[in-house]
Amino acid sequence: MRSFYNRLQGFYFLPMLGFYWLSSVFNPQILDLQQRGAQSVGVVMENDFIKSRRKYAILIRIFYIYCNIIAPMQHHDIPTAISHSLLMGFISSWTLAILFALSHNFMDADRDPTEEYRKTGKPVCWMKAQAETSSTYGGRVAGYLTGGLNFQIEHHLFPRMSSAWYPYIAPAVRRVCEKHGVKYNYYPNMFLNLISTIRYMHQAGNGTRFVDNPFSGNN
Repeated sequence: MRSFYNRLQGFYFLPMLGFYWLSSVFNPQILDLQQRGAQSVGVVMENDFIKSRRKYAILIRIFYIYCNIIAPMQHHDIPTAISHSLLMGFISSWTLAILFALSHNFMDADRDPTEEYRKTGKPVCWMKAQAETSSTYGGRVAGYLTGGLNFQIEHHLFPRMSSAWYPYIAPAVRRVCEKHGVKYNYYPNMFLNLISTIRYMHQAGNGTRFVDNPFSGNN
C-alpha cells in the first residue's frame, strides 16, 4: 500500500540521497558487519572471518568519526564544524549515491529477475539477471570521472576485473547480450540515465504503468 508521500518521491529522492553519508557513518551494520538485507533472504552473515574482522571495523569507524566529526569541533566553533561536516557529507553522498541510484533504478530495469522462475520453474540465468538489472551510460571519459561506475553492467558481470578494462570489453558485452536476447540498458550520457531514473521513481511512487523509455539506447 503506497502512502501519500510515495507519490512525490520523484521530486524528493535526490535531496534525500544527500543523507547517505549520515546513514552510512552511523549505521550499526558497519560495526557488526551484519548485512540486514542479506539476512532477509536467508543469507547467514556470521562466520569466523567476519568475527575476526569485527574489531577492526569498529576501530576504523571510531577513527573516522573522530577525524571527520570530533576533531573539527576541537579546532573550530561547533556550528562551523557541524556545518562543514554536513557539507562534506552531502557532497560526498550525492557524488556516490546518485551514481548508485541511476545504475539500478530506471525505466527499463528488470525489477524482478526471479519472476520467470516462480512461474515456470526455469532456473534464473545469473548473467542475464546481472545485465538486465543494471545500466551502462557514456563511455571512456565517464569511466575516468566515475571510477568505472558508469559501466555498471560490465561491473556486475566481471566484478573482479579492473574498471580500466570496462571501456574495452563493453562493445563485446553488448554484442553478446544482443546475440542471446538479453536487454543491454545503455544511455549515451549520465543526464539521460538520470532522467530515466526520475521518471521511474515517479511512476513507481504513483503506481502508474511503466512505459518504454524513449531516452534509452536499447536495440
